[in-house]
Amino acid sequence: MKKFVFSLALLISGISFSGTCHWIKNPNFYVKKEIDLINSTNLKGNVYCDIDNDFLTYYIGTGNLEIGLLYNEKEKKELTYENIMNILLDFEGDIAKLLPSNISSRELKDKPQFYTYRLYIYDAKQNDTFMFFKYILDTTKHDGDWKMYYNSEIFSKMNDNVVDLFQKNGYGPTEDIVY
Repeated sequence: MKKFVFSLALLISGISFSGTCHWIKNPNFYVKKEIDLINSTNLKGNVYCDIDNDFLTYYIGTGNLEIGLLYNEKEKKELTYENIMNILLDFEGDIAKLLPSNISSRELKDKPQFYTYRLYIYDAKQNDTFMFFKYILDTTKHDGDWKMYYNSEIFSKMNDNVVDLFQKNGYGPTEDIVY
């Protein structure tokens, strides 16, 4: 009986442990550098855990290093316009901490052309997480070149004034959503 209870406990703990998130296996030099930045900074958001239980800090395509940050998971605030804007400000502050400043000049030539930062927000009302924004830094441009996007599916359901405001501030729509 003791063996059965022990085996059952081991099985249950193994099942719950298997759902935890982890860094990708064998990250390259630049992914390791980004992970180092994540681990050494005090981010307001958490690194997003994708559907494969990997922290979203890896390459998607060629020359595009992606980082996903999740907000509102602990606070579970209602997603009002004001709360979304406050989360967006936190996201922009976190991005500033994660810019690839820890790469030496001799390592610059092979660094990714694009760093894509995705903003995920937990919606307590729907008990689900959604990607709201995407910021892309083009490292080949002098002083960097930023492109900013909003999730067209989510914001098309909102008031047209919100979409107009984003577009006036340089945001474009995107359907490039990663979960």
